[in-house]
Amino acid sequence: MRRKFPRLKRAFLVALPLEAINFWVIGYPASNHSISHLSQNAAIALQWYLLHLSGIVAVDRSPYLRQHPTLASIVLFIGGYIGTALLLIVILWFAGLAHRALRKLSSPVKQAA
Repeated sequence: MRRKFPRLKRAFLVALPLEAINFWVIGYPASNHSISHLSQNAAIALQWYLLHLSGIVAVDRSPYLRQHPTLASIVLFIGGYIGTALLLIVILWFAGLAHRALRKLSSPVKQAA
C-alpha cells in the first residue's frame, strides 16, 4: 500500500528544525544583535530574505504587525517555515525524478535489448 503524500509529510517534518536554525541561529540579517555573524554573509542573507519573503510582505503591509514585534516574529517564522518546506518539496521531487530516470536507465530489460 502506498502512503499518501510522503514527500509532503517528510518536507514539512524536516523543514521545522531547518527553519528553527535558520530563524534563531542565523537571525534577521538587518538586525545588528543576532546570535551569530553568519547573517552578515550576503548569500546567507539572500536565502533568508527569499525564504521569509511572504512573512516580510505580510509584516510590511500590516501596521498592526509592525507595532507588535513578537507577533511579527511569529509571522516571519511561519512564512519561513512554509518557504523552507516548499523548497524541500521541490528538491525531493527532483530527486525522485532523477532516481526514477537512473533506475530506468539501468533496468535489466534495456540491457537485454
